[in-house]
Amino acid sequence: MIFAARQLQEKCQEMRTHIYTTFVDLTKAFDTVNRDGLRKVMPKFGCPKRFTKMVRQLHDGMTARDTDNGTVSEAFAVTNGVKQGCVLAPTLFSLMFSAMLMDAYRD
Repeated sequence: MIFAARQLQEKCQEMRTHIYTTFVDLTKAFDTVNRDGLRKVMPKFGCPKRFTKMVRQLHDGMTARDTDNGTVSEAFAVTNGVKQGCVLAPTLFSLMFSAMLMDAYRD
């Protein structure tokens, strides 16, 4: 990725053209999905109400436990993000990310 960006930069310099780039760190991206926002965005991308409701039910009431030196914590609510390892997770994240980009470039 860095090599390709560098090549693009050099080509633009040769052509005396401006280049504007943005790098987005998508580390732990699935953990950052706002579920309320996802529920609002899904219908805008044509997701049926029934499917949106199923996704909500899949994520509502999620809990997790933490382990520290073999000690397991009490269960706590997980209120953000999509389920790790779920086949829907990349698509749900993409919907949110696309909506964010569309909003950012609307002007």
